[in-house]
Amino acid sequence: MMKKTPVFDYLLCVSCGICVQTCPVSALGMQKEGKSGKYRNLFPELVTDGCIGCGQCAGACPMEAIRMEECHES
Repeated sequence: MMKKTPVFDYLLCVSCGICVQTCPVSALGMQKEGKSGKYRNLFPELVTDGCIGCGQCAGACPMEAIRMEECHES
C-alpha cells in the first residue's frame, strides 16, 4: 500500500506553524532553518517517522504550501 507524506513548498511557507499544531501525531516540527526574504526563519519538516499520512497539515495550511505525495514504504 502507498503511504502519503507531506511535501513542503518553502517558497510559499510563511513559518506560521499551524501545520505543526494541527498534526495529530506530532510528526512535524519547526526545525528546518531557512531564509524568508532577508530574515532567517524556522520552517516545518517531518521530525519523526510517525507520520500517518492523514493530510491534516496540508488541509490546515493557509498558504497551501503543503501537498501530500505518495511514497513507497520499505
